[in-house]
Amino acid sequence: PTYHELKKSPDEVYAVFTGYLHIGLKYFLADDFMKFIKWLRGEFGNDNQREIASKIGYLFISGDLVEGVGIYPVQEKDLNIDGVYMQYEELTRYLAMIPERIKVIICGGNHDAMRLAEPQPVFDLKYAAALTTLPNLIIVSNPATINIHSSASFPGFDVLMYHGFSFPYYADCLPFVRSKGGLARCDLIMKTLLQKRHLAPTHGSSLYIPDPKIDSLVIDKVPDIFVSGHIHQITVASYKNINLINSSCWVTQTEDQEKRGIVPHPGKIPIINLKTREVRIMNFRSEGE
Repeated sequence: PTYHELKKSPDEVYAVFTGYLHIGLKYFLADDFMKFIKWLRGEFGNDNQREIASKIGYLFISGDLVEGVGIYPVQEKDLNIDGVYMQYEELTRYLAMIPERIKVIICGGNHDAMRLAEPQPVFDLKYAAALTTLPNLIIVSNPATINIHSSASFPGFDVLMYHGFSFPYYADCLPFVRSKGGLARCDLIMKTLLQKRHLAPTHGSSLYIPDPKIDSLVIDKVPDIFVSGHIHQITVASYKNINLINSSCWVTQTEDQEKRGIVPHPGKIPIINLKTREVRIMNFRSEGE
């Protein structure tokens, strides 16, 4: 619609967005990710940054939490944990260090142990049973719409969460996106999908499971925040009072990513103040990198 209400929370609380940990990949930036966790715990950063950390209520991780196995040819040479069970156990070890007051919302991606076709279900607990031990963890499908911070007097924020597997198709096939940078202009892709009211509006842009009763990729509810990723590049924009967030990652570029034109922006974390809807980006990457 032409006008969509810019909701603002009555109290100061923050939502943080990340993803693409790829636990098990030897290019995982463990030291930088630990700085991020220490910041969430109030043990890292200056006084202002620690104050923000104390007011974080929500952490969204939009897929590819582990590297997986058999995702691309000769992937085994890029692994330092070569079993998917052990990858999820290591992931759980990291997530368990996040304070329980922060709700952690996760969905799957194309590297996680689940079907590739969308909509992707919640994590298969045959492989990721360790995640069920975390009391503050909320596992959702991909895509999913999650309402956060609602109360009797406030409707809360609707967050549309999508891993973004269809994005490379539109970066290549939409001339106005390709001419302005392709994958580097993820904001243009996200705007287009909102306009089309569908997360993969072209047949073949993403593998999908057809359902005669409902198309789970239709955007039938206008979100307040649209968060995605897949291409590992930080993007922050706004479209008709909708925050557009493409999350960063915690890995450096692999040979496979280089072949596919993915240039990662690791360690850059967007943070939304839900009281003002202001977005900040914190950089946890080591100096000189």
